Amino acid sequence: MNPEQQLQDKMYWLRKFRMAKNDKTLERMVSRAIDEYHSKSQIAAAIYLAECQRERELTLGRYLDS
Repeated sequence: MNPEQQLQDKMYWLRKFRMAKNDKTLERMVSRAIDEYHSKSQIAAAIYLAECQRERELTLGRYLDS
């Protein structure tokens, strides 16, 4: 998988976002990622999907990296 394809993969971003242990940290991580990749719609979509999944995990109390 080339670097561009990796950035388009939701699981790549989810692994990164699982480092966030609270909503505030997640918000900062997502904001930085979107600032960098806002012009690439497939990457932005992967970031958004990973953010949604991580928010659900945090809501359910799943804080451990997995």
